[in-house]
Amino acid sequence: MKKILAIVLVFLVVFLSGCNVSEFDENDKNVIVTSFYPVYIFTLNLIDGIDGVEVFRMAENNTGCLHDYTLTAKDAKMLSDADVLVINGAGMELFVEDLYKTVEKLPVIDSSEGIELICNDSHAHDHEEESHAGHDHNHSVNSHIWLSVDNAKMQVLNIKNGLVKAFPQYENQISLNCGEYLKRLDALDKQIKENYSVPEGKRIVTFHRAYDYMARDMGLEIAACIESDDGKEPSTKRLAQLCDEMREQNIKALFTESDYSGSAADIAASEIGARVYALNPVLKGEEKLTAYEEIMLENYRIIYEAVK
Repeated sequence: MKKILAIVLVFLVVFLSGCNVSEFDENDKNVIVTSFYPVYIFTLNLIDGIDGVEVFRMAENNTGCLHDYTLTAKDAKMLSDADVLVINGAGMELFVEDLYKTVEKLPVIDSSEGIELICNDSHAHDHEEESHAGHDHNHSVNSHIWLSVDNAKMQVLNIKNGLVKAFPQYENQISLNCGEYLKRLDALDKQIKENYSVPEGKRIVTFHRAYDYMARDMGLEIAACIESDDGKEPSTKRLAQLCDEMREQNIKALFTESDYSGSAADIAASEIGARVYALNPVLKGEEKLTAYEEIMLENYRIIYEAVK
């Protein structure tokens, strides 16, 4: 189905190329297309001050699981005009993979290269009553690598190396920007470790697997992930089992996201006497260079206050 959609979108590009539908149609600058918000912010920092390059992103307002993002004709048009595509990698961009492979000679920068990935089966849980028929996303590894500052540094370096290869005329400025950005990320890492260090052995429950990398960096153990791989809330039976497990482990903090609209979190918290906290998965935010640092610092503060 995805391949069919990709083909359809390519045909749409051919049609739309004769129409004034894109903000970059009249742009003679080099075009970098990024898949979604975190790699967009990383890339903005790297090309800051370079007039000959402009950065766009595909999933502009996504707040849910990016695996379920639906391609648009504008996305296809964007890729057809791109000089380079920057992706998170680690299986996150399955939504666009079939499409960008149809764009001839499009360089793709995979920012996940060299990053140690967490296997999702490390938090395997019972899906006895949940059907996954037709759900073809690859969830064997956790793709949310940007939710670790250490990983983000590696992503920035990977993107920098790819951009220098694509635009060697801007190597000096890109390298300078990279050095300055990495200094800020190092400062963020230091601030987190100095101010938000948590006691060993603390356990938390999340409603999405996005935060495994943050938990690992903080020395936290994720006792359970309540939301299923396909984004569904647990069945009544599964939720009752999870509540029993959380009582046994004395879980006091459950973490959702700011746009979470389900009921399982509040039900579980009420049942076990825990509190629900909202984290930001860095899937949207302001278009400013320091956005990633500000969001991540607030995430760490929230976790620290919940488990200290």
